Amino acid sequence: MVYHAAARGIEIEEVESSLEGDIDLHGFLELDKKVRKGYQGIRVNFKIKANVPDEQLQGIVQLGPNYSPVFDSLTNGVPVSVTAERL
Repeated sequence: MVYHAAARGIEIEEVESSLEGDIDLHGFLELDKKVRKGYQGIRVNFKIKANVPDEQLQGIVQLGPNYSPVFDSLTNGVPVSVTAERL
């Protein structure tokens, strides 16, 4: 988001992000096989310090979903491999 804003001539002075999500522990703890183990929803909130109008600030925030590799991976899925090795 910061790099894309800079490429558009927008200087971002500071960014804070927070994430929260909804998860049903019945699935995680295998207490209910019908409940998924993962999150049912994730919310991201940004606090941005930039000298721009509110509508431009919202436009900056939308750069994340449009260009973020993390957002793309979470929303579209990606193959994951898990390995282990002895310590």
